[in-house]
Amino acid sequence: MDPLETKRNGYSLADCAEIMNRMSVLKTEHGEPGYRAPFQQFLRSKGLTENAWATVYNDWYQIMQNDPQLAAKFHTYLAQVQQRQMMANQPNVSGEKMEGVSLESFAKISAQIQTGAAVEGLVAGEGLTMDQWMRGQAAWGQRMGSISPTDPVMIQFGQLYQKWSPNHQAMMEASTAAILEDAANREGRGGGMSKALDVNNATEFFDSADVRIRARGVREMIRIWELNSTRRDGRMQQLTQRAFDEAIRILTHGAGQDRPGIMALDRPADAMEIHAWSAIADQEEAQQGTSDLVLRPLKDLAAENFMSPQQNEAARAAVQQAIARLQPRAQRVEQAFSSTRDELKRTQLRSLVDGYRETLNDLQEALGDWDYKGPEGAESVVASPSFGAPSFGAGAAPVAMARVSTPSTGFMAVLKSLPIIGPLLRMLGL
Repeated sequence: MDPLETKRNGYSLADCAEIMNRMSVLKTEHGEPGYRAPFQQFLRSKGLTENAWATVYNDWYQIMQNDPQLAAKFHTYLAQVQQRQMMANQPNVSGEKMEGVSLESFAKISAQIQTGAAVEGLVAGEGLTMDQWMRGQAAWGQRMGSISPTDPVMIQFGQLYQKWSPNHQAMMEASTAAILEDAANREGRGGGMSKALDVNNATEFFDSADVRIRARGVREMIRIWELNSTRRDGRMQQLTQRAFDEAIRILTHGAGQDRPGIMALDRPADAMEIHAWSAIADQEEAQQGTSDLVLRPLKDLAAENFMSPQQNEAARAAVQQAIARLQPRAQRVEQAFSSTRDELKRTQLRSLVDGYRETLNDLQEALGDWDYKGPEGAESVVASPSFGAPSFGAGAAPVAMARVSTPSTGFMAVLKSLPIIGPLLRMLGL
């Protein structure tokens, strides 16, 4: 039996893919929290509530955590569901030609070359000369390097490639397995930098050139401090100080001046070549995501007998600076979303819009309910709820509900290197 059709709690992984695909579509159309009403209606048609759906998927997620092969199969299938949906209302461009080579011939020859067949015979079988093939191959390659992954040409190429490649499914699942393994590495569930942070390797995280790894180091080191209230020593104090310093740096300066992200957007997103756009989207995710990652740990640290009164005020000031820094970025993201029609870019921008709304509200709320407890003998500082920074948007606070587990987003470079499944997996938030 196909493992994707096996049911647990009444639902298979194929069912989960359909539900997740629908949720992605509704989030792009309606955003947070607007997507929830139509999504709840869709869930009811499947015999589910939000909490029941979370239970179903989280149960499967735990199974996949221990079965990488099943996880790769599921996420490959999920990307293909998304691909089919995007193609449903698109024109058939399989007969379009460049330099006399149709898209279908280009896909067919490209796929069958991977089997070891002689290229001369494949080209002749399509009624082409080698000169035509070389020119057509170059023209199609150049075109695909400059269009969106959601362009009909790119999507249909993927479908045609799958049609003519006998081992395509296995190749896709292998590529997906590598992506998921990279995600596990970044989350601390494997080897190398996959190892979890502890006092012996924490400096590897704080010395990383990747700001997202440093932000994760902040979160994990402060968690260690919290969990060891009776076993804190000088080494732990020193590493927690590094976590504090890094958190202040990230909240104050973001991911760095070398990641201008949306603030460098000098023309409509739809007019941007896809690789240039992907770089901007990646940079913006780092700006928003790292601030979000360090906020809660820093706030928790304020109540954990660590900060001096001066450090406490510096932490609160950094939160204020983060609000002032992120608000104009959030506004630019909103503007870009309202003027963008490309499906992939709209999906990425919608995710950023919702992420900024939640992060900015969390920053403001953190100032309002800040709790400080300094080291023994330090004077306590009572937090003031009024710092003058407005909430980003009414109604944008997160809603309490069971959450569906999702992999990390820290493997953008690997995703972007894959021609078809990469952008689709990224759209799905992997």
